[in-house]
Amino acid sequence: RGTSATPVAVKIVCSQSNPCEGVEVADIDLTYSGSEGPIKSQCANVKPVISGKQNPPICGEPAPAGGPSSD
Repeated sequence: RGTSATPVAVKIVCSQSNPCEGVEVADIDLTYSGSEGPIKSQCANVKPVISGKQNPPICGEPAPAGGPSSD
């Protein structure tokens, strides 16, 4: 529970060559204090295990390019 200063409150980015599996995400309840649109989350190359409340919805958007390299 808490407040984010940016609209992307949760960002999980893993390597394309070594994706993350089994990342546990539980009981997220965040609000956004700014005016740049709704609160959101971004993920890349991750398979989360989700439980409980999810605000923002986890992995609601793909993370933009430019994350970890695909080495």
